[in-house]
Amino acid sequence: ATLSTRMAGAHDDALRLARRITAFVDPQMRVSYVQHTIAGMEPGEVADILMVAMHGAEARDGDIGALLLALCLALAQEASEELRRAIVREARLRGQHDTAALLQPREAERVNDEPLDVPDFGKGRAVTLGERKALARTRDRDLLARVLRDPSPDVIRILLCNPTLTEDDVVRLCSRRPVAAEVLREVFRHTRWVVRYRVRRSMVKNPFCPVDLALLLAAHLTAPDAREIVESPELSLPVREACRRVAGMATIH
Repeated sequence: ATLSTRMAGAHDDALRLARRITAFVDPQMRVSYVQHTIAGMEPGEVADILMVAMHGAEARDGDIGALLLALCLALAQEASEELRRAIVREARLRGQHDTAALLQPREAERVNDEPLDVPDFGKGRAVTLGERKALARTRDRDLLARVLRDPSPDVIRILLCNPTLTEDDVVRLCSRRPVAAEVLREVFRHTRWVVRYRVRRSMVKNPFCPVDLALLLAAHLTAPDAREIVESPELSLPVREACRRVAGMATIH
């Protein structure tokens, strides 16, 4: 097929997939549906759909923007790692460098070189990783506040499933500086939280957020928030430039 025919097909596939997922109210069902769908596709097909979704998100098409977020969340899951790598390779072969860059992990603007301290849980001794994982399931708000400062992504992964956790808690977690990049990647993989606007905004504004995550989430900011980030010298130039494109445009809901 010619390039124009191939991309026309990708455009139709993207619109069809966007219509299907917007029928789901539950964000996790959207991501699961997309993950199941793309698992049966060729990597090149998914790369083309991603390129269409990226252009649609920049044009502030709400349904296509929702598709882009669902695609990237699906590909961020551990089960999709092999497919994600294959899509990156295929996108590069096709000259779709923006698509490849979106899926390629990139370090944050600021990286903490010093080991982050484990919180003091008041036991008078070092607490083992197993004990910290158990504490991540607590319903005690005082203990929960301490677990939120844990630098281990394994602990945070369990914590994010804790029914006692609130959106305010996760916003505090994503605003923490310094914070381990892998901790923020855990939040990104957790659909329950990353669909919350305040959580996404906190991640983009944090200079310790991996650049690839910040670039994706920047597309979903409001214009006022994007303008604020453009003026933030502590954030990377790519993130600020992405926000510059968003500023002055309507919001994707």
